[in-house]
Formats: sequence, structure tokens, C-alpha cells
Amino acid sequence: MNTSCETDAGICDNGEAAQLYYTPDCATIKGYVILEGSNKTYVFQHEIDDQFQGSGIEVCVQYEIEPEPIPLTAECTQGDVITIFNLKER
Repeated sequence: MNTSCETDAGICDNGEAAQLYYTPDCATIKGYVILEGSNKTYVFQHEIDDQFQGSGIEVCVQYEIEPEPIPLTAECTQGDVITIFNLKER
């Protein structure tokens, strides 16, 4: 099945279409999201619901960029730190 980024993004009425990756083994992050269309990567430092603790999960995500994040270590994915306040599986 062929879908465009425009179609994928349209699936999310609230939030943005993204791929979510949970990486609890990293010292300073719990995971990251890659926004579809822009391929922008954001990391998060808080726990998320068990159903989203996996790799490559297609989600709709609502978030805020964290103004004062815990500094990131080099061995983990880098990006702006966000706080996710809504996740929905697509």
C-alpha cells in the first residue's frame, strides 16, 4: 500500500504523525520520536505508558519542547527534549 506523508499526517486529528522508539537503556533519555514528513527527531526523558514501550510504533504525538531539560549524554540519540502529553497509536 502506498501512502504519502501528507496522507499519514492527515490521520492525526490532534498532534503529529511520528514513529516512536523507547530506549530506556540510555542514561539521559527514555526514547525518541521521529516526525513524519520532516524527519525531525525529538527525545523525551520521562516514562511513557507500557503500550508504547517498543520500537518503530506509529503514533500521533502531542508535545511541548522542554525549556530546561536534563543535559543529554553523547551515547544516546540527540535532539530537542520534549514532554509528551498525548500519545495515540495509529
